[in-house]
Amino acid sequence: MHNLYVPPYKILLFIVLFGFGFFSASLLKNDQTNLPKFDIPKPDISFDFNINLDFNFSKPEVDEEITKPTVPWTEVSIQTNGTDRKYGNLVGIQLVLKPEDFVKEDWWKERIEETLNKGKSSGIFDRKTIVIFPEHTGTGLLYLDEKSRFINADSLESALKTKGENFTVSDLIYLKAEKMADIYVRVFSALAKQYNVPILAGTIILPNPKIIKGNLVLDPKGPLYNVAIPFSADGKLMDPLVKKSVLAEEEVSILTPGEPTQDRVWIVPGWKVAIFIGQEVFDSNLYNRLVGKPIDGLISPSASYPNIKWQNLDLEDSNVWKREGMAKYIKSTKAQDLVQVFMSGHLFGKSWNGKTFNLRDFSNEDQVGSVESPTILNLYF
Repeated sequence: MHNLYVPPYKILLFIVLFGFGFFSASLLKNDQTNLPKFDIPKPDISFDFNINLDFNFSKPEVDEEITKPTVPWTEVSIQTNGTDRKYGNLVGIQLVLKPEDFVKEDWWKERIEETLNKGKSSGIFDRKTIVIFPEHTGTGLLYLDEKSRFINADSLESALKTKGENFTVSDLIYLKAEKMADIYVRVFSALAKQYNVPILAGTIILPNPKIIKGNLVLDPKGPLYNVAIPFSADGKLMDPLVKKSVLAEEEVSILTPGEPTQDRVWIVPGWKVAIFIGQEVFDSNLYNRLVGKPIDGLISPSASYPNIKWQNLDLEDSNVWKREGMAKYIKSTKAQDLVQVFMSGHLFGKSWNGKTFNLRDFSNEDQVGSVESPTILNLYF
């Protein structure tokens, strides 16, 4: 066994010390008023957290490549005015296009060629056929190589802001003019030759273009013109290159008007036709310059879109073009037939709804029934 003996004096000392400590603690707890109080200064450790933490954590819009657009229609319609007397014919082709169709050269060419295929398979093309495309068929090439942010913008103005706050449509044209012109000439030259028909390739806006020794030559810093360029059945550029001389209000700030005195008579095998671009059809002075000249027909690549303005005429009304345009003045010339061709579709943030029409022998009129699908209006001389 272990020895657990504790001396009595140690036990007594423990009891005394324990009792003193317990008594002191109780006294302090019950009467704290007798203790001195000290004011301890509190350090100012406050901070101003009023910081603007307005961060935008949304993902930036991705600028994606455009996928090849699908055809929004099932067929190309064809309407014929008159009968084939082997004198030739005027073929107006109303295109229906959207921005995506212009992004790649091949896509744009395919849309145009679909209409020419329809004409060929219908047997309306021969050596005296003249094909006319709408105004701005080539201008839409401004969309070349663009991506989703530009293509999907609500308007052309919004699209331009993706390139810079003060970037203008003129800046874009000058930037892309050479490539636009190259593709425009290459495509229409190939198509005219392939289908063996003369083609008025609508219009295109370019810096002071000229035809020199069979080539389209631009002045990189020249004024911008909206021009109609003819192609022969063997794919060559032809005179006259017509510069639009009567401008709508929206065009004045961008374009320079062509000379009213310029030559506008296009001579193809067997026929002579006068070319008018858009609002030129309302200018009586232009017809006066044709008086006495041997003219067989009048043709006009044109465009009608929301809010287009010229003098006091409502150019959104298709009847205005027929009532106040070529049909009104044709008898002042030696022409007997006319064709006015419009673009349809959604371009530059606007719906283009002009209706292509023609007039044979002053009185026999034909007009497209819809602007939702491409239509060929064939008029036999």
